[in-house]
Amino acid sequence: MATMLPKIGRPATNALASIGINSLEQLSKYERTTILDTHGVGPKAIGILENALTEAGLSFKNETASEFPFEMVGDLGCDNAPKRRIMLDFLIGSALADKNKLSQTVVSNFKWQVPGAFELNSLDEFYNEIEAHKVDIKRIEVTHNLTHGKFGAMHGTQLNSDGTEVYFADFIEFESNRKNAKIKTVTSYVIMNDE
Repeated sequence: MATMLPKIGRPATNALASIGINSLEQLSKYERTTILDTHGVGPKAIGILENALTEAGLSFKNETASEFPFEMVGDLGCDNAPKRRIMLDFLIGSALADKNKLSQTVVSNFKWQVPGAFELNSLDEFYNEIEAHKVDIKRIEVTHNLTHGKFGAMHGTQLNSDGTEVYFADFIEFESNRKNAKIKTVTSYVIMNDE
């Protein structure tokens, strides 16, 4: 039996109906970003839908149980874009402070910069920095993950176990246009929201 959609407002309900979504089971076949890009469905409706999916034991497409100690959701599809996978692996390696995973994604003379704050010029410096500031993460949501040529960008939200939210945007330059190129430079913009 199909589980009805929760009350999300007439515009959002009509928008979902226009693409053939009338139940949570149908909704679970779509990625969160696809639904969010649907005209009439906003962030508030997405939050309500996500809660309803969770209560029904469902999730948006590509948002399944994680092999990490935190939940990872959002724009996670990488089927035909290897650099998107490399960027996600970099994000995961950074969150876990996993030097082995990081070394598989970045060049040895990797550069990380946070404009107006600092610049680090090697994988070792970067690893030492993230290890020194490692936090217990509850969830990472990748809102967008895009690549073109030797450039990429992703942004999203990190929710820490203490309730702190971190909004991030990473702008990435790869060493070349090759599909398996490693990351050369990351420029990060970070906003922290202490609750």
